Amino acid sequence: MEFTALTDFLCCLRILRSMPHRLFIACALIFFSCGSPASRPDKPDTTPTSGVLNVYFESGIEKHVLNQAYTFQALYERAKLNLFSCNENQAIQALYNDSCETIVITRLLSNEELKTFASKKHVPKYSLVAKTGMALVCNASLPVKKLSYADVISLVKESNSIPDSAGNSIQLNLLIDKNGSAIYHYIIDSLVHSDKLPNYFSSLNSSTETLAYVATHTNAVAFIDFAVLSDVDDLLYKSYSAKIRPLAIGAKTPNGKYERPHQSSFKLNTYPFTRNVYVMRKTGDFTLAKGFESFVAGPKGQTIFLKQGLLPSRQQERAISVNFEALNVKN
Repeated sequence: MEFTALTDFLCCLRILRSMPHRLFIACALIFFSCGSPASRPDKPDTTPTSGVLNVYFESGIEKHVLNQAYTFQALYERAKLNLFSCNENQAIQALYNDSCETIVITRLLSNEELKTFASKKHVPKYSLVAKTGMALVCNASLPVKKLSYADVISLVKESNSIPDSAGNSIQLNLLIDKNGSAIYHYIIDSLVHSDKLPNYFSSLNSSTETLAYVATHTNAVAFIDFAVLSDVDDLLYKSYSAKIRPLAIGAKTPNGKYERPHQSSFKLNTYPFTRNVYVMRKTGDFTLAKGFESFVAGPKGQTIFLKQGLLPSRQQERAISVNFEALNVKN
């Protein structure tokens, strides 16, 4: 016996109470036995704050997802999150194949991906939770402080040479954070509009390895997710802050302002390579997946993003009361 609405439950309860005492007890035992989650292995015991949840996420935002998950589990002790770092395509495939219930990525699904999910009668739901960006990180000794938007497009399409402040040509050693990463696909899909990068690009195995390379090679410039270095209190940032620096990038419009990636330039949309962070799920609303999504999109999760250097999608309003009455000051 299974009830799908509260009215059905109350109606049945009235029927049971009208029965003779012994019959009522027998029916009640049958009802609660059938309705118990423990007797329905196909429906695991999960609520917005309890249960087990598999979460796949893009490796470039790993520090932020780990911190969100750690705080969520500290607040809700009956919740267990299993976290898997991967690239975005792998995360989306895991969601489609039922390997997980939630993913955290930096793009929405393409039309083809939506059609694929629709073939299984799934329409993934999502929340925009923060903003990050693609950063161009260079060695601290590189004699270049900024690049125009056109310069960046030239780097990813045509040549790895740029002029320095004196007009001399500099041959750059260009890297992406990791082959197949969100940044890699962003450059391919949104900037290059091709199926591969020029052969003068190279990649290592992780953002950490890429930063270590840039720190020791004067002409190296790496394309990475800003989220890797956004937290100024993190040990990784502190260990590299004197050895590397992000380049300021000009706006898409001619004579636009040059900006480095940070919360203000994301907020004002003045940084040209700003990207969104999404929590995506395909489960119902009374599930742990929804609970985690709501936490990350809620006040506590948004504050975590703010403190770690990303721009939260929702910022708490602050009510300020100003008293314009003259102060009674005694001389």
